[in-house]
Amino acid sequence: MRALEGLSEPHMIMRKTLAQAYDMSAFKCAADGLLVSDGVQLLFHALAAGIVKSKSGNIDAVLLETKSGRVAVRGRTFIDCSGDADLAHWAGVPTEKGDESGHMLYPTLMFRVGEVDAERAGEAWKTIPKLMDEVEASGEFTFPRRGAIVRPMKRAYEWRVNVTQLKKADGSATDGTDARSLSEGEIEGRRQIVDYIRFLREKVPGFEKAYALDIAPQLGIRETRRLVGEYMLTAEDVLQCVDFDDSIGVNGWPLEKHVAGDVQWMWPPIPDCRGYNQLPYRMLLPRRSSANGVENLLVAGRCASMTHDGQSAARVTGACFVMGQAAGTAAALALQTGSSLYDLNSRHLQDRLLQQGAFLGGE
Repeated sequence: MRALEGLSEPHMIMRKTLAQAYDMSAFKCAADGLLVSDGVQLLFHALAAGIVKSKSGNIDAVLLETKSGRVAVRGRTFIDCSGDADLAHWAGVPTEKGDESGHMLYPTLMFRVGEVDAERAGEAWKTIPKLMDEVEASGEFTFPRRGAIVRPMKRAYEWRVNVTQLKKADGSATDGTDARSLSEGEIEGRRQIVDYIRFLREKVPGFEKAYALDIAPQLGIRETRRLVGEYMLTAEDVLQCVDFDDSIGVNGWPLEKHVAGDVQWMWPPIPDCRGYNQLPYRMLLPRRSSANGVENLLVAGRCASMTHDGQSAARVTGACFVMGQAAGTAAALALQTGSSLYDLNSRHLQDRLLQQGAFLGGE
């Protein structure tokens, strides 16, 4: 991405941690190149629609609906990075959805605006949230949630916007596992974007000519199903910067709970602590005692094994990169050594990850 000039300079979030934005087109091209050069066979335009189990209870194949018809992809090991724990759900592996009352984090439809006068806009990201409160109090505008992340991209005339919040008619979060709910959420998200751009143009200096440069092709879903695994990452693990013997990498993001109409942040006690927690390999493994005989499945990303609050932190891109790399490496190592995913030597996995340049969180 750096070679493609697709990385922005890191910026400070709430004086607590650094975040790095990237250009999505550069990411797509870099990801294609990385995978193809390693011999990975990519299949786009394919939607997983179910699984087939073997007599032993393991997953034997994933069924895909593709532009060229239905196909079955067989394998010895499967990694569920669907975000919704689709494979785990179809396999009968235990999952959870939402908090103890079933409430999920609210989704967002992201977008970028173009033709911003960066000089006049200045550090508008600092003043926009307060301005939103003021115009809403006056009755000029209404917003779906308090607060907004409006930040410049690498090219100063492009800004990204994280401000929409999508809900169903009953007020609960749009459900990322329901096609009708997703469709209604996308329509509502685009309506909110039109309203917000009008606010930017009328009220924020430097945004007078702003327009929708692009809108994300799908909703940013924060939470649906989560694996119940060998270990569930908790809010306390994040806030107390916990270590694990089977660390596969780290998460440097706080609890970021998108609740109705607002975003609630909870941070570790920075600067009195290092500000990150390790992530254990066990959070990628279904709980063996209740996995219905499925022993060839890893689950990575926002649907890995985390509590509702723990997931509000480790669902973000950085932690998902960590889990995805570890899951792929573990699957390959298990096949090479003849070990089961559950009996894999975590030290060997860590050594392999370190050779790849991963940061496991040690001194």
